[in-house]
Amino acid sequence: MKNKIYLDNPIFMELIDELASQITEMNYGAETYINVRDGLSDGTVTIFTEEAQDYYNEKYDDYEGILNRFNIYRDEK
Repeated sequence: MKNKIYLDNPIFMELIDELASQITEMNYGAETYINVRDGLSDGTVTIFTEEAQDYYNEKYDDYEGILNRFNIYRDEK
């Protein structure tokens, strides 16, 4: 059995976020993001559309599972 590889939790999460964000953007194109009013200021923030957010969440879980199958895990210390 292979040795397990542990990445610092923030690095692990950033890696999966980058992968999930890129595939979401590739899948949804111009329909990936919307601008909404920021409730704390008079500005706006850019967020995923509801459909893109659901897809992102699914892909995030998928990529985490793939890394785990290759014995790469988050180090939650």
